[in-house]
Amino acid sequence: MTEQKIISAVSKKYADALIKTASELGSADYFTKQLDEVTEVFNSSKDLRIVMTNSSISVAKKIGIIDEIFGGKIDKKLLNFLKILVEKNRFSELNSIKAAYEQSLEKLSNIKTVEVTSAVELNFENRSNILFKLEHKLNCEIKPVWIVDKDLIAGLKFKIDDCVIDTSIRTKLENLSKTITR
Repeated sequence: MTEQKIISAVSKKYADALIKTASELGSADYFTKQLDEVTEVFNSSKDLRIVMTNSSISVAKKIGIIDEIFGGKIDKKLLNFLKILVEKNRFSELNSIKAAYEQSLEKLSNIKTVEVTSAVELNFENRSNILFKLEHKLNCEIKPVWIVDKDLIAGLKFKIDDCVIDTSIRTKLENLSKTITR
């Protein structure tokens, strides 16, 4: 399974502000790409994460670091957003804010992320057929996350939002075993 992202209510509020800013700029893709680059920089540097979340380091010093790293390289509104996170002591929530931002963008664009788990690696034709059927069934664009779980035996398991549809033989055998032992 992929890592479950826990998104706080505060992160959702900040993400909503980012969505509004991106729509004002007229290019969510451009803004999203820059946000990806910013989070990649912070996630790839343990020292930078420690500095940005350390309460004993002054806000002015942290803002100076942000200016040094991103000044002139990202949109000024995104740069100011990062500074607000520092000022409000919310920088540790950057990944959660990004996850909430991506969820909101997907919802606005009628896109659903679906985890498709299979016992073996699916070929292109099988993946295409599954995507076609899911898109027609759910009436939206699907962003698939393909997972291989060798313990599944056969069949597929779908995770859509908080709903799991399990058509695997393993689950059917487990259910049969529970029925027999009652």
